Amino acid sequence: MRILVVADSHGKSIDIRNAIDKSGPFDMLLHAGDIEADVEVIKKWAGCPCHFVRGNCDYDIHLKREEIIEVGEHKIFLTHGHLLSIDYGTEKLEYAALESGCDVAICGHTHVPCIIYRKDITVLNPGSISRPRQTGRNKTFGIIESDRNGELHFNIVEL
Repeated sequence: MRILVVADSHGKSIDIRNAIDKSGPFDMLLHAGDIEADVEVIKKWAGCPCHFVRGNCDYDIHLKREEIIEVGEHKIFLTHGHLLSIDYGTEKLEYAALESGCDVAICGHTHVPCIIYRKDITVLNPGSISRPRQTGRNKTFGIIESDRNGELHFNIVEL
């Protein structure tokens, strides 16, 4: 299974389309919030199951604040992160994910990509697909791939 993970597109859906074209096909798309665009268009481009959560700049009340997605033996906790003080560290995010029985936590909000491996959980922030803030300001997204043993592998890719 291949999963495209994006966050913080802020209405620039064409950047998501470019990520799909660059690295597709995917079996699933996860968006960690601050979409500010028509999710139906993104779903159409992706052509696979999509999960979206609401960020601090999203006003679509139909989007959930968090979602749990099962991928094989793994459970992914998907949230934007602003309500878990992600600007100050990943501790609250990790705790919320572990309390929900998840072994993967995905967030956005900081616009800075990172992968953190801990004993019981992996944290992925794909950075911003449209408005990066890290050194170099490269647009980034994440890819999660499962191998034949069901183990997940995490990568951050520049657009």
